[in-house]
Formats: sequence, structure tokens, C-alpha cells
Amino acid sequence: MTLTLYHAPRTRAFTALWLLEELQQPYEVHSFDLASGYHRSAEYLARNPMGKVPMLMDGQTPVSEMGAIALYLVEKFPDAGLAPLPGDAQRAEFLRWMFFVPGIVEPALAQKFFNWEPPRASVAWGSYDLMVEVAEQGVTPGPWLLGQRFSAADVLVGSALRFGVMFGAIDSPAIKAYVERVSQRPAFLRATEREAGLAPDTDDSAAS
Repeated sequence: MTLTLYHAPRTRAFTALWLLEELQQPYEVHSFDLASGYHRSAEYLARNPMGKVPMLMDGQTPVSEMGAIALYLVEKFPDAGLAPLPGDAQRAEFLRWMFFVPGIVEPALAQKFFNWEPPRASVAWGSYDLMVEVAEQGVTPGPWLLGQRFSAADVLVGSALRFGVMFGAIDSPAIKAYVERVSQRPAFLRATEREAGLAPDTDDSAAS
């Protein structure tokens, strides 16, 4: 079945693009500008009720939410070696980091950007400072979250931390060094080049 990524420039969809490059499996991309409103069309919402990008289509099967897309792909292509399999001693640590981004990093960065001051005990992510502290522990000594073993967790966490660094929300030397490492991976560079060359579909119906 054909893998098709629904993508919008300068969004979290880059993470899926990078992961697909790491997998080295053939895939197609339908890129559209969010200003077009295609992600709010009835056709798109029928596949992805949240109306977000990225969304992956595996043939006629839609997969939405970046963490779910990542787990779906690494289990579909286990030979790529991007995930410890069930029974592996590093499986639990891998899963922890896979859920660290949506559960901890993204809300903590929102707290920083919007100057929220929720009580640490009242929110699931604890605090922005705690997120940075735990992320620093995870990327030290490195080079990857699972030590010498690069995994899809590094794609998700690396993308999210890179976003924080790029927009001035994270100033940790350890995290900056980790972001530099992930940004030098050949698959990351290929994804960057491919995204730069993507032209949004001029006809939204072409992205169906």
C-alpha cells in the first residue's frame, strides 16, 4: 500500500517527513497551505476529526496524531531498527520518550510562550522548568535518548526541542548540543531539502 503524508509547511508535519526519511520507505506527500482551509473540509475531517497535520494514509487507512503515526510506522517497518521491539530491555524507556512530547514538552512550551503560571501540582506536565530538567537528563551523555541507539523517539523529541531552541524558549547548552546532533542526520537533511521543494497543492481536491 502507498504511504501518503498530508503536510503543511512550517508545522509539526516536518516531524513525520523526517521520520519517513529515516525509514527509507517510498512515500508520497500532499502539501497544502493551512490558509486554504483544506484541513477543515468535510473530506479531511472524516479522516482526521481534529483537522490537524500531519496525517498519514496507509492505503485507505488514516493515521493521525504524530505519536500514533510514529508508532504505527516503526511497527510496520521493524527492520528499520527505529524502535526496540516488545521484550527488549529498552522498550519501556523508548515508549516513555515517545509520549514525552505531546504529554510534557508541547504543553510546557505553551506555558513558556503564553506566560502561563499554573500550579505545578495541578497540571500533568509539571512545569516548564521540570520539562527542561528532565529533557537535559535524557540527552546527557547521549548521543541519543537510548544511548548509542538512535530511535524514533529522537525524531519526536528532537523535533520538539529544536522548535523550542529555534524560537528562543530553550537555552540549555545540553539540549542545544542534542538538537545540533539530530540536525546533522542525513535523513533530517533530506527532509529539510524535500520540504523546501514542496509546493502546496493549488487545487485542494488534489490532496484527497
